[in-house]
Order: sequence, then C-alpha cells, then structure tokens
Amino acid sequence: MHRRKTAPLLLLALLLTLSACGRPTLPFLTGGVDVQAEAARLANAQLGQLADRLTTEERGRILFLLEQLVPLRQARAQANRWELSPQEEDLVAQLNQLYQDLTQRYLEEPEEPEGEEEPPTLAQYEIGADGTLIPDKSDKAEYRTLWDKVNALLPQGSLKPFTRFTIFTDGEADILAYVVPADDEGARWELAVDPEDADDPVEFTETVYHEYAHYLTLNNHQVSYGVPKRYDCYGENDMTSNPDSYLNAFYQRFWKDYLDDRLADPESDSFYLRHEDDFITSYAATDPTEDIAESFSYFVLYDKPQGTAVWEQKQSFFYDYPELVAFRDQARARLGL
Repeated sequence: MHRRKTAPLLLLALLLTLSACGRPTLPFLTGGVDVQAEAARLANAQLGQLADRLTTEERGRILFLLEQLVPLRQARAQANRWELSPQEEDLVAQLNQLYQDLTQRYLEEPEEPEGEEEPPTLAQYEIGADGTLIPDKSDKAEYRTLWDKVNALLPQGSLKPFTRFTIFTDGEADILAYVVPADDEGARWELAVDPEDADDPVEFTETVYHEYAHYLTLNNHQVSYGVPKRYDCYGENDMTSNPDSYLNAFYQRFWKDYLDDRLADPESDSFYLRHEDDFITSYAATDPTEDIAESFSYFVLYDKPQGTAVWEQKQSFFYDYPELVAFRDQARARLGL
C-alpha cells in the first residue's frame, strides 16, 4: 500500500487555530454553491459509518479540507474536466489519509488481499455466427458443457456479441469467470470460465449474471473507449461512460459523492468498512463497475427489496429500464423462478 502525504505544518497550524477559535459562522459561496453546506454534505457521504463516531475536532479537520476542495471541484465541473487538478489530488490524498486513520481507529480493519497472477489458458474457442464453438487443439467435451451451462442461464441470443470462449484455471476457489472486450470498441467480447470453480450451481449462476452485467454496461452502445474523459460522465482507465448509459446513471445516483475517496487508495478495505450498508457484497465496493454488476446479479436472482437502504436501492435501480426487466423475466423463466 502506498502511504499518502500528511498535511503540511502550515495546514496543521491552521487546523489547530480553527479548533481553538471555532469555525466561521457565515457561509461563503462559490458559483452559487454554499461551500460550507456542500462540504458538510460531502463529509456525511464520505464518512459513512464514521459520521456519528468522530469528535468535533476530527470532523472539523475533514470539513476544513473539504471546504478547500469544493471550489476546485466546481471549477472542474464548469470546465467539464474529469481529471483532478494537482491541488485536488493533494487534498483528496490528505482526506483519504484522515479517513484511513479514523477507520483504523473506530472500525475493525480486515486483512488485505494477496496479489493475483495471470491465470493460464487451457483452451480457447472461436464462436461462429450461429453460436457454435470452433475449437483449438485443446478441445474437450467438459469445456463445451461449460458453454452450454452459460447459455442455459441467459435469454436466447444473449451471447451473440461474444466471439471467443476461453477456458482457464487459477486453481480452486479463486476467479470463476470473467468477460473482456475482444476489440478496441467493445463491440465483440470474450467470455472465460474456470472449470475448477464451476461445480457450485449457486455461485456459478450468480457469477454468470455478474459477468454478463459487465458486458451490458461496458459494451460499445453504453461506453466509449479511448476518448477524453469528461466531468459529467463516469470513466476509468481508457473508458468513458455515455451520458445516458446504465453505468453513468448508477454512478450519478450512488457514487458521485465519494468516488474520489475510493480512488485515493483503491487497495484498502477501509472504504467498504465505512460504507458497508451501501453495498450488497464487499466486492461491490471495489468500484462502480463491480457494484453495478453485483447489484444486477441480485436484481435477476432475487425478489425486489422492500426497504430503502442504499444496497436495496441499487438492486431496484434496474426496474427503471423495461429492457432489463424483460431480461430478468426471461432469465428467471429459464431458472424456473
């Protein structure tokens, strides 16, 4: 884990002065935004389960940094710029270090996961236009059975955009399956499955819908690859979501207020500990793409939740899209649900 820079001495002196003298009582405005009110809102969103545990001094330190960050964030929004400025990066790093320290102080810190190696490929099939598998020299009947198992879980024709089927293994009880684009635009896709992890029907089913959700939310109709990022659309690596995409709507509703905190130290589990009530699983807290995929899997497999918790809102998010409700109905019919 990379250690983040702590606040410089001048900033610490200012913080001590604020805690001794009290915070200003009059709000200040930037671009029509009440900076203090916005900072307080962001603090509650980012602190999660820490919000009610902090001392007045600890919360004041966070608000002080956020009140510097809000005007920079507004300027970036007006410029429609996704990337943080160096000053924003420094403030976010300082905030994240505070969040990390406070999480370790007030919440239990789980062990960090070990690093992963690239799993070896056992066989690879090209997929014909009619959905038939064109084998390489490593063709086996058990591998074709895995393809049939995936097909049986999805509505008819769902796998037409997939042009490659890969069999790999990284050993038992690790990665079960993954999907990745097979071209630069995200129009054609590859599906990979580990036969050593495919025996548990519940886990296999959940994983298939999770991975198919990645295709649904990251294909060339939903996102653009290799284009400049923009402030008003979620992006990562070389991908930018389209304004009207599932992923961008999900990000705007559930992630916008605390994405910077998540990205400041993505290897840490402290973010999940602060916000575990927001996520269906701990893996969903990885980033918006994994969160929407986990939520979609539960949307397909389980009844619509009746509560108002954030994780329940995420599972219910997909009911706003008739085409996804139709997918759910057809998939559940295949499962006999």
